[in-house]
Amino acid sequence: METRALAVPGGSLSTTTAGTPGRPPAVLVHAGIAHSAMWAGLMAAVADELHTVAYDCRCFGRSETSVEGEYSDVDDLVSVLDGHGLDSVVLVGASRGGRIALDFALAHPGRVRGLFLIAPDVSGFEASASADEQALLDAIEAADEAGDLERIIALEGQLHVDGPTRAADVSREEIRRLVAEMSRVNYALQQSTPDFTDPGPAAGRLAGMACPVHVLVGTADTTGMREMAAAIARTCPGATLTEVPDAAHMLVLERPDVVESELRSWLPPR
Repeated sequence: METRALAVPGGSLSTTTAGTPGRPPAVLVHAGIAHSAMWAGLMAAVADELHTVAYDCRCFGRSETSVEGEYSDVDDLVSVLDGHGLDSVVLVGASRGGRIALDFALAHPGRVRGLFLIAPDVSGFEASASADEQALLDAIEAADEAGDLERIIALEGQLHVDGPTRAADVSREEIRRLVAEMSRVNYALQQSTPDFTDPGPAAGRLAGMACPVHVLVGTADTTGMREMAAAIARTCPGATLTEVPDAAHMLVLERPDVVESELRSWLPPR
């Protein structure tokens, strides 16, 4: 894998590439509780079939940005494609990265061959929460108000790594550690954040999606994430949905075998 800093207005984005240029390209957009390192295993696994590019969004991972001015995640993704000489790609997006991928596909349909979305967020979607989930969200908000970073990270691990309906199992301890490590890096960068432009809600425009869409979601993920996955599959023309049994939000880390298999079998023709 090769990593470099890609200059963008007001900062730089750290990008990592794998696979051989000339193979079908895919750009990977990370979740909000992670950074581009979450993709390392998947990128290595599909290097025989894809040329992959992962990057750190502003205020995540190894990205650098000023707090002056206004920035756009969609425009930054344009810069990633342009900086790597990619005209049209498959976008692989997880959670917050899924939201960015959807927003990008609606703004630049000619540059997206397909969307492979893993527990995606959808801008403008009013998701519900169960009582257990709301209790965790309230506890995270209270920890934030108290400035207790380690409490926030632990609760976010409970919500997203274990899932709101599962107990903390020792088999997921390494995933919790990896996510906590990435979160600490991100929170350090997010003490001062720039203003981000709002591309407008995607929720009411999904029926106009022009590319193939495949969605993965774990059955142990939150109510809201499962609702958004179902809404995308129901609304985007020709979209498909795979529900992964007994898996929560960080599917790439918890069920890498399923994610790789689903991606390989779904890839649209070039």
